[in-house]
Amino acid sequence: MKEREVSQFFRSLRRLMRQLSLYPVAHPLTVDAGITAEAAAADLLSSVGRADIAIFDSAFYLNRVVLPHTSLEYHVLLRDMQARGIDSITLDAPLSHDDLEDLAAFIGGSSDDLPADGTVRLNDFSLTGLESEESSMSAVRRSYTDGIDALRGVTSTMASQGSVELSAVVDAVEGLFEHAVSHSSASLLLSTVKSHDEYTFFHSVNTCILALATGRMIGVDKESLVPVGVGAVLHDIGKVAVSAATLNYPGRLDEGQWKEIQLHPQEGALAILAAGGEGNEIAATVALEHHARFDGQGYPSYRRTRRPHIFSRIVSVVDTYDAITTRRSYRRAETPARALDVVLGAAGSAYDPDIVKAFIAMMGVFPPGSILRLKTGETVVVTERPTEPDAPLATFIVRDTKGAEIDPEPLVVNVADVAVQLLPQQADFDPATLLETIARANLPSAS
Repeated sequence: MKEREVSQFFRSLRRLMRQLSLYPVAHPLTVDAGITAEAAAADLLSSVGRADIAIFDSAFYLNRVVLPHTSLEYHVLLRDMQARGIDSITLDAPLSHDDLEDLAAFIGGSSDDLPADGTVRLNDFSLTGLESEESSMSAVRRSYTDGIDALRGVTSTMASQGSVELSAVVDAVEGLFEHAVSHSSASLLLSTVKSHDEYTFFHSVNTCILALATGRMIGVDKESLVPVGVGAVLHDIGKVAVSAATLNYPGRLDEGQWKEIQLHPQEGALAILAAGGEGNEIAATVALEHHARFDGQGYPSYRRTRRPHIFSRIVSVVDTYDAITTRRSYRRAETPARALDVVLGAAGSAYDPDIVKAFIAMMGVFPPGSILRLKTGETVVVTERPTEPDAPLATFIVRDTKGAEIDPEPLVVNVADVAVQLLPQQADFDPATLLETIARANLPSAS
């Protein structure tokens, strides 16, 4: 899987686009961005030879293989390319520095000059014979993208005008709800998608997906759950009112900074209430209480005789779970199993024990997308949520006992046969990418 190399290339290309829109070509920041982009392109080309990156059905493809994670993380870049009439980019080694600069300037709209040295060619490749397939993963991915777009729009409006308009968020949450019902395993799998560059957006949508699924697990109906989803998506919207210096502070916060951070639930709740609309009281309550603990501690603080709202208690659990499983600048990501252990250990104090129990029952010991190394040495990926706590796992085996990549094959695995759970960066592949590729190939499942 070469998705990581494409993602690194896109990240450096996006940075070069930004520098070219601000500074001249010879500016030190532009030169440095160009060097980084050249290195990322060279890494990609060293692994694949020639790179044909194409857009089809709102997704990126590399040499005819779909890149679902990259399509989500860089969907704004995808749309920028489409707006400039780009359907494909072909890269050949050795890549010309001028071609790369021209590509970045053209996509970014700072120049209309096309790459002229022949090492970067636009619309020279076509995905002929590829039919549009609305797999469960691609359908959920579209809803996920809608959620990211809606949250990005609300955040921008909040920052510039101090107010929010929630109709796009409600529409996105309704789409995510429908897929949480009809494609539950795919929804839980897509909630494993992370973005270090846009942590808040991806974390908020993941929190929404997990909150909707947990609500369904305990029997909450759609009419009640959509406001919960809106509150989950917007639970950190109040951070727009927190200074960037405090949000990005690398060390331990002082008393003044901590007080500033503690205001973000209140700021978010007030913004949601000001927007008006049916069900917004619930969404505002969720935003206000997502850091309030079950035992009355946390913030804002509550008397022990009053618990946070049941919907806030759901979001508190799933918010913590997704945060723990996401890499941040100040700490590494933990495995899903470790995150479940942390949540379970705080049941009854930080978290509602009944919600924790329901959440763990829903996720299973190893949720969809978990990468496992077996005691016999093989590497497998869990594809579906087990129906019972101790039920065998439906997986695909992707590496043999020696660690060599093999064509994926379905395999039923007993939990007792698992040696260790791996993070995607340890396994060096993204489970969502792998499983969507398998789904498009129509391989039978192990269930």
